[in-house]
Amino acid sequence: MLLILVAFVGGLLTVLSPCVLPVLPVLLSGTVGGSRRPPGIIVGFIGSFVLLTLFLASIVGALNLSPDTIRWVAIALLFTFGLTLAVPALQTRFEIAMSRATPQRQGKDTDGFLGGVLVGATLGIVWTPCVGPILASVTTLALSGKVNAFAAAVTLSYALGVAVPMLGVMWGGRKLLHRPALLGRLGKIQQAFGVVLVLFAVGMVFGIDRKAQTILVDAIPALQNLTFLEETAAVKQELKQQTR
Repeated sequence: MLLILVAFVGGLLTVLSPCVLPVLPVLLSGTVGGSRRPPGIIVGFIGSFVLLTLFLASIVGALNLSPDTIRWVAIALLFTFGLTLAVPALQTRFEIAMSRATPQRQGKDTDGFLGGVLVGATLGIVWTPCVGPILASVTTLALSGKVNAFAAAVTLSYALGVAVPMLGVMWGGRKLLHRPALLGRLGKIQQAFGVVLVLFAVGMVFGIDRKAQTILVDAIPALQNLTFLEETAAVKQELKQQTR
């Protein structure tokens, strides 16, 4: 229980880390669109992050992929989603495709839930490097083929910790943008978010996000100490027992 609780708090603290930079444009995009897009993003994020943390090594090994392939997939998805937001015609096609994935519903995926799930899955890929000592130990277990209930519970707890501020940012942004003065401009704002996503994906191709992370850590050394709870003696002792 100690490790599960600390993993949850660690997830909360991770949102202050520079490695969240690739996530911010996506969270901003979740403030516009259908009312259920933010929950969809959270569901997609938790699912993909847990699966990738526990089974990424197996997936990469089974498909004989380079570890960087996952990052390139995330970049491609971010770029594609950005285009769908920036170009209304592409967004219409995307919504129609989503509606076909749920034949019981008629018309477009107006609430944005399915689109949000796909976007959230991309976040899970991008977020995988943002782990502290506890998640690093879970990854070591996964590499050795020892995925157990402990590893799954800790990973899920961490993902839930990350999801809380994510959802808060998106819902807070929605309340801000849906004020009467801005309602008539939501379409333009959504297109602007799409352009930001496209530019950020292009920047990731050239490693600008990683360079920005390094600059932030150098400028604000306190950002290196966000895992202080995970490095306490009690946590280290419990972690050692669980990973034997």
